[in-house]
Amino acid sequence: MTDTQLHLAIGLPCLTVMASLVISLFQISGMREGVREIRADLKSIVAKLGVMDVELGKLMDKAK
Repeated sequence: MTDTQLHLAIGLPCLTVMASLVISLFQISGMREGVREIRADLKSIVAKLGVMDVELGKLMDKAK
């Protein structure tokens, strides 16, 4: 086996694995950003539900 063949046999698989790890990191960071956005939306919805609960309580008190 020549030096070139040895370098290709070892280098190409290593390069492929490192490239796939980098791509995975980018995908994970993108998913984290999506999760943060979903959490912010859920917090907003929960806050609005709290306001609606207070308003509904006021209406029910007036109805009595």
